[in-house]
Amino acid sequence: MSSGGGSSTPTQQNITQTNIPAYAQPYVMQMLGQASALTQQPYQQYAGQQVAGFNPLQQQAYGNLQQMQPSGLGTQAAGLAGMGATNQFTGANVNQFMSPYIGDVVAQQQQGAVRDYARQLPGMAGVATQMGGLGGSREALVNSEAQRNLQQQLQGITASGYQNAFQNAQGQFNQQNQNLMQGAGILGNLGQQNYQQQMGINQAQLQGGAQQQALQQQLLNTGYQNYMNQVNYPYQNLGFLSSLIHGLPIQQMGTTQYAAPGNILGQATAAAGGLGTLFSGLGAMGAGNG
Repeated sequence: MSSGGGSSTPTQQNITQTNIPAYAQPYVMQMLGQASALTQQPYQQYAGQQVAGFNPLQQQAYGNLQQMQPSGLGTQAAGLAGMGATNQFTGANVNQFMSPYIGDVVAQQQQGAVRDYARQLPGMAGVATQMGGLGGSREALVNSEAQRNLQQQLQGITASGYQNAFQNAQGQFNQQNQNLMQGAGILGNLGQQNYQQQMGINQAQLQGGAQQQALQQQLLNTGYQNYMNQVNYPYQNLGFLSSLIHGLPIQQMGTTQYAAPGNILGQATAAAGGLGTLFSGLGAMGAGNG
C-alpha cells in the first residue's frame, strides 16, 4: 500500500540499442564526414558552351536566302511575252517589214513589160497590113488592144509585187511574234533554272552546315557529360561506400525496464537517505585521506 496521491502502477520503458561493429566504425565516420563536406559545397555552374550555334556555312546559306530576289530573266520574259501578245499587224508597222526595194523591183518589172510592148509594135503593124487596115480603124483597134493589155500587165505587176511584199511582211511579223514568245519561254525557263540552282546550292549548304552543327553539338554534349561525371564522382563513391556499410551485420539490442513508483513522501525519504549515504561516504573518504 502506498500513502499520498502517488500512483502504484509500475512504468515500462523500452530501450533499443544499435551497435555498429567496431571495425566498421571508422568507415562510417569517414562516410559521414564526406557527406557533410559535400553538402556544404556551393553550386558549381557549368562554364562551357552547351548549345551549338550557326556555323559559317549555315550563315552563308541564310544570307543567300535573304538576298534572293525574282530573277531579272523572268522580268525580261514577261516583257517579251507582253509584246508578242499585244502586237498587231497594221498599216502603221507594215512598212518596217516590207522590203525597201519593192518600188524598184516593181518599176523594173514594168519597164520590162514596156520594152516587150515596144518590141511588139512592128508586128502589130504587120498584122494590121495583112488585115487591110493599115492606117485605118483596124490599126487603131489593134494598138488600143495592145495598150490596154500593157496597162493591165503593168497594174498586175504592181498589185502582184506589193501583195507579195505585204504577205512577206506579214509572215515576218508573225515570225517575229513567234520569236518573242519563244524567247519569253526560253528566258522564263532560264530564270526558273537559275532559281532552282540557287536553291539547290542553299539547300546543300544548309545540309552541310546542319551536319557540322550536329557534330559540334555532340562535342559540346560530351564536354558537358564529362563535367557532370566529374561533379557526380564524389557522390558515386559515397553511394558505393554507403551500399557497403548497409550490408554490414549491424546488431540491435532491446531491453525493457520496469520501475515501481512510490508515493511522494516515500520518494523524498529515499532521496534523503541516499543523500545521507552519499555525504557519509564522502566524509569517510575525506577522513581517510587526512
